[in-house]
Amino acid sequence: MTVKQTFLVVGGDSLVGGGVVDALQRRSHPVFASTRRRNTLNPRRVFLDFESDRPFLAPVAVNYVFLIAAATNYDRCEKDPLAKVINAELIPRAVASLLEQGVFVTFISTNAVFGGDRPWPHEDDPHAPGIAYSQQKSEAESIIRAAAEQLGTCDRLNIVRLTKIMNTGVSPLPAWFAAWKRGEPVEPFSDLIFAPISIRFVGEALATIGERHIAGNLHLSGADNVTYVELAHALARRLGVDADLIRPTTSVEKGVNIPFKPRFSGLGMTRTTELSGIRPQPLDHLVDDLIADMNE
Repeated sequence: MTVKQTFLVVGGDSLVGGGVVDALQRRSHPVFASTRRRNTLNPRRVFLDFESDRPFLAPVAVNYVFLIAAATNYDRCEKDPLAKVINAELIPRAVASLLEQGVFVTFISTNAVFGGDRPWPHEDDPHAPGIAYSQQKSEAESIIRAAAEQLGTCDRLNIVRLTKIMNTGVSPLPAWFAAWKRGEPVEPFSDLIFAPISIRFVGEALATIGERHIAGNLHLSGADNVTYVELAHALARRLGVDADLIRPTTSVEKGVNIPFKPRFSGLGMTRTTELSGIRPQPLDHLVDDLIADMNE
């Protein structure tokens, strides 16, 4: 059953947050978004600073919150103690406060909590985080789940893990498109595996999850584990770009240090599909969304 309600997107200025706001607005839902940019405040944009000691109160009309904000830069999570405070202390504190206010909360997490060595981990599988970012997100999940259990609000919480999100502004796509326009080759990595999904897919999927009030752990994933070389070829075919303008290389050959290089990136979505009807996004559908994004 679809429940009409008013939403708040915490992290509305982010790529995912903006996609969720757009999807909810397309469905004619009233939407608020939070921001740290005071000069952009208006009746639908509310100020939220996780570092403030003052508790954040959701607008009175809101009954569902998507909490999308986080410190996501891998290097920062390794080196900056504040990143861990934000990810594993301040954001979980905000989730607990929102649950106490009686709203339903979606906390956005990452496929990285599974470490990348197991294919298609399911929603309730154990974690095996490696890098600091994934450790912090895994810890945040545990803290949030414990708070919900203590408050008796598990029926008003879900944790949604995402794979890599793409639009035409996400690296390396702008450089690829510019090179192809000049008739120059690109060098995608064959040793970097991901299960990409489009921002439109994520926005629409999260809007559906929000409308249906689905509690528990959920996953949104691409349907296939692919390399950046495979993505480049899929895009080139759709754009009519000569395959000779794709010259595979590796991060090792280029001397590029990539902190998170999973063997498997995709997430199992059995529970999510059963409860929501949402299926993993095939690569060709991702390409469709990227092409549409280019033409807007």
